[in-house]
Order: sequence, then structure tokens, then C-alpha cells
Amino acid sequence: MKVLITGTSRGIGRACALKFLAEKNEVIGLDVCPDSISGDFSVKNAECYKHFVCDISKENSLPEINGVEILVNNAGIQTASNFSLDDIKVNLIGTIAVTEKYAFQKKIKSVLFNASVSALTGNEFASYAASKSGVVGYMKNCAIRLANEYRATCNALCFGGILTELNEPVVQDKSLWKKIMDVTPLKRWATAEEAADWIYFMTAVNKFCTGQAIDVSGGERNCADLFVW
Repeated sequence: MKVLITGTSRGIGRACALKFLAEKNEVIGLDVCPDSISGDFSVKNAECYKHFVCDISKENSLPEINGVEILVNNAGIQTASNFSLDDIKVNLIGTIAVTEKYAFQKKIKSVLFNASVSALTGNEFASYAASKSGVVGYMKNCAIRLANEYRATCNALCFGGILTELNEPVVQDKSLWKKIMDVTPLKRWATAEEAADWIYFMTAVNKFCTGQAIDVSGGERNCADLFVW
């Protein structure tokens, strides 16, 4: 399968790329940061990976890539502000640009959006929650169009906390971590590899579920005073 993933230099996107490579797929990564996969000799089938450095929020920077079968919209940012146009530009407008460019063609089989549990609860910064809520709404529109035109699936995964380097300051803050665990019934966050397993299942395995925003947060409950900073 020909798989296009945004945000592959680290975190969930990198773990996702490694998962698809291990399953012997051709993987193309888009990221504002340099390639972190091709030169890593521990990566299985690294020769099947191709990387493009680009900013998804700038439509004219997107490379020409034909015949994408699976599209994983993973790239995103979170600005520490309740009013940030950057969150909207990258998380929503950039994601729309990528999807419109690569998904709507006869080879497509599945599209997946990495949303956030914030899209369902409204927790965290206002602009971030709004951008991810917009992604869920856009996903539902795409699901209808992709099913009608190509019989392809399209879903969003609404992750809660994920153990990545970007979240390390939160994990190391003992007081904040305790508060988070108090509203998380499973008492842990998922690993990036667990997130990648979900993404793989919803795109490469799933053939019938479509148009769904699936909560993968460990049961995280709404707690505005904790998550709105």
C-alpha cells in the first residue's frame, strides 16, 4: 500500500510511519522538520520511506504525490493561547489542504484524521479545541464524499494524552500529572506505538466503519479547571 503520513519526524507520526513500514508498505512522510527515519538503521524497511520537508499550512509547498491509498493526517500544533490563528492554520486549514490534494482520487482506500479528545470535550486552549473540532466536522464531510465517490473509509481518532517528547514536561510535573490521572480512569497515557496501532487498524484493517470520531483517551473526563490554562 502507498501510505502518506503528515508529521513523521517525531511522536505519533514517526511511530505510525514505523508501523506501516514494518508491515511492508511504501510510506511517504511530510513534515516541517528533517527526515528522522531514513538514516536510522534500526528501522525495518527504511528503504521504503520517502520524506518531504514542507509546511502543510502553505498549500503551494505541498509536493506532487500520486496514487495515495492511505492518508493519515497527523501533523498538528498546540499554541499556549486561547486565541491562536496558527492552530487554525495548521491543524484545520493545513489538514484540509492535504486531504483535498491527495485523498480525492481513484486509488484512495482510507483517510484518517488525528483529532483530539479536546474536540469532544472542549478541554485545553480554545483555539486548539476549535481547530480539532473543525477537523471532526470536516472528517464527516469527507466521509460522505469519499464513500460516494470511491467507497473509501474516513474516520478520526480523538486521542487523549500520549507519551511523546512534547508531553514530557506535563509527565514530569508531579502535581499536574496527579490531577490528570485523577480524571483518567485507566490511570495512564497511551504510548505513541499504541496510537500507531489504532491508526493502522482504522486504515489498513477496517473496511466498514466510516464517518466516526472515536474517543481513545483512556476514559478522560471533562475537567475544565485542569485543562484550560
